[in-house]
Amino acid sequence: MTYPKIGIYAGTGTSHSWTWFVDLFEKAGLHDLVFLDEFFVQDDLISGLDVLVVSGGDTFAVARSLGEKSSRNIQAFVDRGGVYIGSCAGAYLPMKSSKPPLDLFNFVDVKITNLTKILPRAEIKTCKFCTSYGCDFVFHPVRESVLLRTTAFLNPDNPVEFCAPLYGGPGMKAADPSWVLAEYQGFTRKTSFLTNRKIAQDTLISQGAVVRVPFGQGAFYLLGPHLEHPGFEDANKFIIGIIKREKARSGPRITATAMAEVHVQKEKITGKEAKDFLLSIRRELSNSRIVAGSLEFMPVQWLIGQKVYEPQKIRVYLEAMWKRLRHLEKKKEIRLSSGLHDRIITAAANITIELRRIKQQVDENRDSLETAVIIFDQLHILSIAFFDMYFATLTS
Repeated sequence: MTYPKIGIYAGTGTSHSWTWFVDLFEKAGLHDLVFLDEFFVQDDLISGLDVLVVSGGDTFAVARSLGEKSSRNIQAFVDRGGVYIGSCAGAYLPMKSSKPPLDLFNFVDVKITNLTKILPRAEIKTCKFCTSYGCDFVFHPVRESVLLRTTAFLNPDNPVEFCAPLYGGPGMKAADPSWVLAEYQGFTRKTSFLTNRKIAQDTLISQGAVVRVPFGQGAFYLLGPHLEHPGFEDANKFIIGIIKREKARSGPRITATAMAEVHVQKEKITGKEAKDFLLSIRRELSNSRIVAGSLEFMPVQWLIGQKVYEPQKIRVYLEAMWKRLRHLEKKKEIRLSSGLHDRIITAAANITIELRRIKQQVDENRDSLETAVIIFDQLHILSIAFFDMYFATLTS
């Protein structure tokens, strides 16, 4: 059996939620994963993938970092039969827009239902309620768990209901109703209303939550809620079902040339060298976890671009790597791409240094935004390199 090659975009503008896709695919036994930054996409190395995943974050920052060249490459990738799965910010990205740099990615005729010229009254005071969009506002009527229901276009005889968390994702109105695979059906006891219930209902209920837009030989999948969240098993299964259906529909599409472009030659380290290497990673992650944990008790957050980051998001990255270290330590050899050894050691050490710096800045009530930007940049560098090493070792 051949498994799909899946690229997870973890470049500039993405938040921690791409690590949820890592958990999902690993649990499902889909280990042929590639971790991408904007340069990978700009160099068109995505042509060797079956699936491209773009998760949550700051849509404007993602679009800006990818740029026009990446836009052309993504369009060609899907047109040739690739599958794009966008969650939250990744769902907004390919929709038609007149606002730069989003206008580089005008791929699908889908509109959002949570766009307004007159902002409704917020029931809860939070910076997560809305984002300016030119003269309009993208607002988020609810957060946390919502109820979804599959449509007749996916399950004509047996509609399925399941829950998934909504953290800023859109309600969607597709140009072709047959593109809508699941709708927002209702709210749950865990739904947090940021505006009044009627506005939330009018904005979301019976609107698209999961949309599949055919494009050339491939398709764009837009997920409003975070179906990849590890706490929602039925939603996770829905994503795996998407990949299985698309694989059955299209079959293998990777050429030998494209495969060679994606598969970079791996180095091998063993014995004391491997043990010392993993010990260095463990030491730095342990130190970083301690400092990051102490930050979570402090009333601090950072606005980076159009996205608000809290200290808890630092821990998501750190814990995602920490829990996998023991699996690596059981291996007789570690596989990693050329240059990753030094990149991992340097980034891990830098994160510890910068976390201690930001802790002192917060303690002294000094501005810490610049340090926060550095920390999240280094977390991206470290986690991309770490997961590249982890899955290369796992599948060797």
